[in-house]
Order: sequence, then structure tokens, then C-alpha cells
Amino acid sequence: MSEVTISINGNKYQAKSGETILEAATANGIHIPTLCLFDGLQGRANCRMCIVEVEKTRGFQPACVTKIHDGMIVRTETENIRAARKATLELIMSDHAVDCHHCLRIGSTDERNLDPKFCECCFWCDCVRDGFCELQTLCREYHVDALPYVQHEHDYEEDVSLGSVSRDPNKCVKCRRCVDVCNDVQTVHNLSMAKRGRDIEVVPELGHDMKHSACVRCGRCVDVCPCGAVYLKEHKDDILYWAHSYEYHTAVCVGADVIPELERLYQAQPGSITPRHLSAALRKLGFDEVYDADEFINQAALRLEESIEKRLDTAPVFATTSYAVKNFVEKQLPDSAGSVVFGESPLSLFGQVARAKAGEDASRLKTIFISAHGENAAEAAETGAVDYAVSARELYRVFLRSGGAPAKRRPVPLDTLGSAERSPLTALLRPRDFSLTAEPEKVDLTLRGKSFSAVVTRNLGQTRAALAGTDGRGLTILNS
Repeated sequence: MSEVTISINGNKYQAKSGETILEAATANGIHIPTLCLFDGLQGRANCRMCIVEVEKTRGFQPACVTKIHDGMIVRTETENIRAARKATLELIMSDHAVDCHHCLRIGSTDERNLDPKFCECCFWCDCVRDGFCELQTLCREYHVDALPYVQHEHDYEEDVSLGSVSRDPNKCVKCRRCVDVCNDVQTVHNLSMAKRGRDIEVVPELGHDMKHSACVRCGRCVDVCPCGAVYLKEHKDDILYWAHSYEYHTAVCVGADVIPELERLYQAQPGSITPRHLSAALRKLGFDEVYDADEFINQAALRLEESIEKRLDTAPVFATTSYAVKNFVEKQLPDSAGSVVFGESPLSLFGQVARAKAGEDASRLKTIFISAHGENAAEAAETGAVDYAVSARELYRVFLRSGGAPAKRRPVPLDTLGSAERSPLTALLRPRDFSLTAEPEKVDLTLRGKSFSAVVTRNLGQTRAALAGTDGRGLTILNS
């Protein structure tokens, strides 16, 4: 791909021919705000937040879809551009249910004075994305603290039929992220756009509620939603209540993906929070037992190893411990269900072990599984394998409200199952970072004296493709 020279805000840069203005600017450290774009999804220029001025071109151009050419002159931060972006945000907010920023609603402060961490200690704002909302962040950046337009009130009913993945159409900004990830990446084809103009909305398959739609509860629509229009039911207050109850015993399992997310949220250096720090912070909140999910991942791997061992010599083996993959295969690929080994999930095994350990006192036990994956919330809600599944972000908010920052705690050991046996499959079953673009991971593996190749998929689209290609032998671990 050839290089071209472009000018951005008066400075010249080298960029690759065929890139968009946004890609070229981002590669050179130049900030252009976006709302509808998500890394790995096709740019659609829906939100118009990324508008820029291009010399010799009439009007503003959306940077996310406008291709660069040699000699192009671009301006990204003029007074006219900022005014247009602010007007866009004001229009979006006039059509958006506002249950965040209580202070702004009663007119007591200027948005520039709001500290997001201070807001987390306040219980007035009840949006699940308050403090983590991309729309909210943009309103801070462009000083949107009073709306010049009459707010258009919607009365869409929230869809909480699943008990886990929920939808609030009143907050939807029509960015299409959830639709694109559901259709183009996950290939579930559950969400789509319906109606036109101001009434356009995202709807599940055939207008059903989420419970009766094609949803497989992977939670990826929640991961990409910028503003809480698709969200997971939260349990912050529930887990704190049981942690403080003297009549109940609480057991917590923390996933390996939680610590990197907490470090990101705290803006801390990698390695500053360890499992032992987290154990100390959770015990300070009142939880009685704290386990590392890696122990239960290993237990799941050992059981899966027994199930697949005899099949490796005769045919390709597809295996998973993912609740979402199980739903996906059974709903969308029933003809392939017989070729997939469905193992118990780490969440399910944790619930079993904790309740077995409690014995006769299991009725006074509350189990909490903490991870960064939405499918765990769905599995807990629908199977009852544990009492609550909460996200790393929920845990962060709990720590902010209680003052229990993990990095400041004196490390204490975690509880353990005491098992020394390790499975080679454990590393393959550990959570992978959600990626729309990463290729399936290829691994050389030795299992019970046999060497073979293994593949780990990164999303449901890759899972569908893997099940469609049956040539060759080996093991494929299917992830959502």
C-alpha cells in the first residue's frame, strides 16, 4: 500500500493510501471524537461526531468513512467544528432518557466541575453506565450542561425478560454497534433496525422480546453499546447486603480477566493489583471465602480432557465450556451439536464446590462469580449455578463506594481447592480479550502423550466457521 502526504491542522503527515481520515489522524496521535464507531466494525457515519473540514470540499466530512488522498488538507478542531459537534450532542441528548447527572438535572452545578469518581459515591444517578458512558464523556468534552431543545420523551418499555441482557430503547442513540456486532461478528442475527426517521429503533428478531428471540446471551452487544441502551442487570447492592449479613456465609470466585480491567479503571500500572490484593479487598468488604477462577478453569479442563481424549484419534474434536456457545450451537447449528463436547463451565463448578463444602449450611450460603464476561451473568440468572454474577466494572463501583481500593490493601492468600493436578487445556479455556478482528489462536498441544494442533476461536462468527470446516484432525476450543 503506497504512502501519501496529508496535512492535518497545519502539520504534514505520512499516511497509507486507502485509510480514512480518522485512521490517519489516530495513527498520528490526533484525537477525533466518535460515538458510533467501534474498533473492528465498519464505519457508518451515523453519529456525525467525527466531522472535519476538508479544504476544497463543501460542508463537513465524516472522518470515519472519508478516504484520504495525496495533498489533502484537513482541519479537525476549528470553532465551527466544535460548535457543530456540540449541537449534535445536544440533539442526541434531547432524544435520550437522562437518568444520570442528578446535579445537572436540578441545575446545581456546571458539568465541568463533576468528578466522575465523586459521582460514583452518589446514589442519585441510576444508569448502569453512569461514569463509564461514552455519550456522557463527550458531553463533558463539549460542555453540554444545558439543552437548548425541548426533550423528546419516549415511553418505550424496557425489555428485562431475560433477567440478564436487558434493553432500554429510551437510551438508544441509533449507533448500530450492537446490530453490527450481533450480525457481522457474532453471526447471531438477532438485532436489526426497524422504522424510520426519529422513530428508528433497534429490535430483536421478528419484534419478539429478548427471552423469545434468537439471542444466545453472549453479552457482546453490551460490550459495544456506548451508553447503556443494552445492559446487564447489576447486583452491587445485593452482594454488599449479603457480605454484611452475619446470618449468611459468602463465597466469591474472581476471574483472571478481572484484574486487568480493574487496573484500567483505576488507571493503575499493570501488576499493581494482584490476586492477593483483590482477596484482601474483598475480605475487607465482608466476603468470607475468595477463590481464584483459575482453579475452577483447571477443574473444567480436567473434566473436558476426559471427555475428548478418545475422540482425538478418529475425528476433529470441537469442545467448549461456554454457556453462550452452547446456546448458539443448539439454537442456530443443531446439526453440529452432536460433534461438540459441552463441558461444565468454571462458574458452574464453583457453585457446585462451594455448596458441597457448605454441606447442611448451603441454604445460608451466597455464591458470587466475578468476571468481565457478560455470558456469566446470563448463565447465573438462567441456571442458578451461582447466586450472582457481577462484572469487573460493578466491583470497581463497589470499591469506590466503600473505599476498598485493592492496591492499598495488605495482600492476603486466597482460599484454595488444594488440587495439584494441572491440565494442558487450562490455558486454552482461560478468558480471551474480546476482539472483533483477532484471528483464531493456534496452539501446539500435548495431551496425555499425544501431540496435535489446537485452535481457540475468539467470537461466535469464528465458532460458526470452525464448525462448518470439518477437514483435518485436532482440537478446536469454541469461545463466544
